[in-house]
Amino acid sequence: MNFTEIKEIKDRIMRGYEITRAEALELSKSGHIEALYYSANQLRAKFCGFKFEMCSMFNVSRGACEEDCHWCPLSKLSTIDYASLGKPDFDTILERIVKLREKGVHRIELSSINHVISDEEFDKIIAYYNTISQKSDIGLCASLGTLSLQQLQRLKDETNVKRYHCNIETSERYYPQVCTTNDIHEKYRTLLDAQKVGFEVCSGGIIGMGETMEDRIDMALKLRELGVKSISMNILFAFNGTPFETHQMPGSQEILTTFALFRFINPRAQIRFARGRSQIKIIEKEALQAGINASAVGEILVAAKSTDIDNDIQVFKSEGFIL
Repeated sequence: MNFTEIKEIKDRIMRGYEITRAEALELSKSGHIEALYYSANQLRAKFCGFKFEMCSMFNVSRGACEEDCHWCPLSKLSTIDYASLGKPDFDTILERIVKLREKGVHRIELSSINHVISDEEFDKIIAYYNTISQKSDIGLCASLGTLSLQQLQRLKDETNVKRYHCNIETSERYYPQVCTTNDIHEKYRTLLDAQKVGFEVCSGGIIGMGETMEDRIDMALKLRELGVKSISMNILFAFNGTPFETHQMPGSQEILTTFALFRFINPRAQIRFARGRSQIKIIEKEALQAGINASAVGEILVAAKSTDIDNDIQVFKSEGFIL
């Protein structure tokens, strides 16, 4: 597509149009990348304004995992001995959460590595959330696997959690290449059930697992179909000891184009930096002008590096965002 065609599609989206898969594919092949990024930024400004959300994540169930997610250092395929670290101390997590809120972080998410959570573990997590609510007014999110409808209802009724997160990771076509021990349709079911009981939902995937741009577009379209309004954009961190340890990160232009396409397909969503963000610092400001309007900061799960929140805040504000 040329500059005029990109602008025409952007203007139609601003009037309420939803682009098709074929149009998104044509956009991905455009040589006018600056026009693509500029238009994505205009869509963000039109539908989301300049408000920027910061969130942080804590794993509360460290240990052995029976899933074979090929990207994950905690999976049963990984040779990394994270299980030996034991379960994280909740008092330490609580202290960090309070400090994160003081820094201006809007939300925290407690996560579990387990695909299925026992009733005993679930009771503990509910107690964690209620303790956090007593100590801080920070927004609460949960990422606890494919919970049953009954568990989701309990979480809604018994805590102040407002948003449920479950990444679909990639396209339906490519998912069997990255995980075989669970079904992507269970993830879809979880997101729909979470909305059914009254949660906002957050979902997204990982860029750089060997998927095509078509797979990424299909993932973005599926997120639109599922009604996801908070989309996490992870960049694969190729941990040594995982099946994906030799994967090469996509180039900067490919990553920026992916961000922009997600904005074209999901113009009203929060589209956020998530895991692997430390690898794309060189293009961070460009991404903030190509559709991104939220970010994970600080504690990023168990296996990724913490970020400098003060520096993050300075960068986000310098690009015109309001925190």
